Amino acid sequence: MVSATSTVVAGDASRPGGAGPRAGAPSARSTRLGFATGALVLRLAVSGESDRVVTLYTEARGKVAAFARAARKSRRRFGAALAYFVLGEAVLTERPGQELMSLESFSVRRYFSRLASDIGKMAHASYGTELVRELVPLFVPDARVLALLVELFATLETNGPSANGLRVFELSLLHLLGLAPTLDRCGHCDTQESGALDGGVFDAALGGVVCARCAVLTPVHPARIRWTAEDREALLALARVAHLADAARRARL
Repeated sequence: MVSATSTVVAGDASRPGGAGPRAGAPSARSTRLGFATGALVLRLAVSGESDRVVTLYTEARGKVAAFARAARKSRRRFGAALAYFVLGEAVLTERPGQELMSLESFSVRRYFSRLASDIGKMAHASYGTELVRELVPLFVPDARVLALLVELFATLETNGPSANGLRVFELSLLHLLGLAPTLDRCGHCDTQESGALDGGVFDAALGGVVCARCAVLTPVHPARIRWTAEDREALLALARVAHLADAARRARL
């Protein structure tokens, strides 16, 4: 896991929207331009002839969008660092009254270069990046989210892609966001009776497992699938895995 150590920006204790940093959230190292923070690129979009609009996940502010002026031309400020699968240091300034920040520079801390050489590794890394981009709200910093995505990239480089590793990443991210599915009890009646749960269904609309008794009482819809006791036990086992590398090693056994 990457660490998220930094210092509070002098004279700037606010986030866009007027809310101050969450208690215990990582802050940023001050610079004369604004603040510097560890970051991963979640999206790159072209704006005009030489500019980019960039979505980043940062240690200090969580997910942010930033305008990178002349990013496609300036090698001194960005070079080849502003790319996917690069853990970098972003220097950002906040623009009063706007959600879109200014990205002044971006330099490499760690480049996961081996991901681009294998289509499976790149597909899993891109999927993880997309999940963070789409599920995480703006301006909610959580160093564990950044660490999880970095761990995914590192595990893919070392162990390669695996379905188990991706399931552990999904379950871990959902847990961090407070969206984890309920697997050990019925999402409708709260029973933990294994016999009833094993004969039930997985219902995304109800937040997880629905026991056999409740399955006949609740509406049927496309977000519901039938599953076996083995399916539930497999997901429970993956939810208990502490590190993505452990899941990847299990897949090779």
